[in-house]
Amino acid sequence: MLWLEKVWSKHPGGLLKKPSLLVCNQFKAHVTDSTKRPATKLKTHLTVIPGGLTSQLQPLDISVNKPFKGFMHKEWAKWIEAPTHHVTPAGRVKRASISNVCEWVKNSWQRVKSETIAKSLKKCGISNALDGSEDDILLEVTHRVKTTMKMILVAVTKIFWVSMMNKLYYGC
Repeated sequence: MLWLEKVWSKHPGGLLKKPSLLVCNQFKAHVTDSTKRPATKLKTHLTVIPGGLTSQLQPLDISVNKPFKGFMHKEWAKWIEAPTHHVTPAGRVKRASISNVCEWVKNSWQRVKSETIAKSLKKCGISNALDGSEDDILLEVTHRVKTTMKMILVAVTKIFWVSMMNKLYYGC
């Protein structure tokens, strides 16, 4: 996968091929051999979030996206309120340039606090603390995920038994 070679390999430790973790959703391209092979060469362990659990296990979804999008909106609002816009012949404001948008992204990302990112990782059960000092946080996340998985399993089991009973009693 081109992204792994051009972008991911440049992350801190990537050039030295230090072991790393890349968390992905279940998008088909993330689990193909053409993704797994370059990841293995880069000493990257791919972890796939099971369907339905992204909102609990994806750090960006948990704590980062909302403030980032809020900061982006503020950047856009400052731009749109500025009196120096180019307009179309019909009098409409022309869209922002790519350099404007890149500047908004840079400014917005700089405003997302490091603590917010660290908290979101911990909420998802991801930690660098190898000394066990954050295990209580990780166990709390594991319990939340297990509870969700149990609820899904109970629902599937109920559906299975209802369908079996329908087969026995009604022949369908």
